[in-house]
This record gives sequence, structure tokens and C-alpha cells, in this order.
Amino acid sequence: MAVEYQPLYILTSGMLLQQRKLDTVTNNLANVDTPAFKRDLMSVVLWETPEGQRLREGDPQSSTNNFLYPVVERVFTDLSQGSIRETGNPLDLSIEGSGFFAVRRGQEVLYTRKGNFRLDGEGFLVNELGYRVLDRELREIRLEGEPTFGREGSVFVGGELVATLGLFDLQNPQKVGRDLFTGQPQPARSSSLRQGFLELSNANPILEMATLIQTHRAHEVYSNLIRSLDALYERFNQSF
Repeated sequence: MAVEYQPLYILTSGMLLQQRKLDTVTNNLANVDTPAFKRDLMSVVLWETPEGQRLREGDPQSSTNNFLYPVVERVFTDLSQGSIRETGNPLDLSIEGSGFFAVRRGQEVLYTRKGNFRLDGEGFLVNELGYRVLDRELREIRLEGEPTFGREGSVFVGGELVATLGLFDLQNPQKVGRDLFTGQPQPARSSSLRQGFLELSNANPILEMATLIQTHRAHEVYSNLIRSLDALYERFNQSF
């Protein structure tokens, strides 16, 4: 009967679940020193096979004839603000509040909390990847001289207002790569800028390491149980 195979499928899905969790936690740990990195979290649900108890047809070894499995519902990003560190670099900017900077990658506009900017060879304000930083009208910002940034995003050079840095709130933000986001932008309502500061990662290395150890042990338990169950099935088959 299919019930004989259900423990194997459940244990395997549990082990794969822990593997996904290991991937997520190790990525968080790898970015504890990445400015403005936002840690990822997993949401897990229990999935019930709709036809699991009917067994009308098909191979009883098929997982579709079984009942309950733990599965990853989604991986989501914790957007809580990290702590702020002073750097003294006039092109380092941090956001206090929920806002994002806008940058242009080709024809695409992306958003980021990471404000370790610089000037490229043409004088445009760019991020570490060379993507040009945009103002509130999504125009590129070119600077001739050392800038001063106001709390609301105003950009001054030599006491003259030359641009207003774009600060945006995002609806339905989705992470792209390590620290870029997509979403539906709107002007930020409660964000302010700090010049000479950087936001740090919101991943706590102690908590992430504790989760890593716990997850690794759970993965090992599932693996050992699968090997034991496989050996039991083998002895059972050899008895016939």
C-alpha cells in the first residue's frame, strides 16, 4: 500500500526543506558585513495531497498517493532597518525610515537601501556596481564638486541646489540579487537622509549561527532516518 512509502516521502521532503533553510541562513551569514543587506526568511506550510486517501489508480509508490508534506510556501525579505554607522565619507548615505534609493541598470529602474555611492568618470553619482543614482524625477545626477545632502534629499554643490535625490517607498518589494529590489514606487513619506553614514546589515550573526547549527542538526537527523528506513525496506524485501 502507499502508506508503506509515506514515511520515506515525508522524511525526504523534510530533509529537502532543511536544505532550503540551510541555503537561506548561509546566505544571511555571508552578508552580515554587507551594508544595508536585508536578511531572508522562510515560510513553511503543510501540504495535503488532494487525492491522497483515495488510491483509485496509479503506482502505490507514487508520492501523489500519499498524504502530508512540509513545503516552502515562500522566501521573504525582512525589511527592518539595520543599525547606522558613521563613515565620514561625504558620498556615503543612509536612509532612516522605509525609503529606497533609485538606480538605473540599462533601461530598468531598481531600488536599493545601499548608499555607498561614488562619482564615475563623467561625474555621475553611481553605486558600487556603476548604476547611476536617480533623482525624484528618475533623472541621473551629475555633480561638479563635493556635494552636501539635506535630510529630505536636497543636493547642494557650492551652496547651490543642483538636484533632489529620489527617495521612494515600495509596494510589494521583491529582492533582485543581493541588495536590489523591484516594486511599485511612490514618493517616500517618512524617510530622511544622513550624509557620511551607512546602514548596516540587519542579519544578526549570533542568531544566524544558532539557526545554522539547529538546521544542520535537523538535516542530519532526516538523513539518518532515511538511511535507516531504506535499510529496513531492504531487509523486508529480502525476506520475501
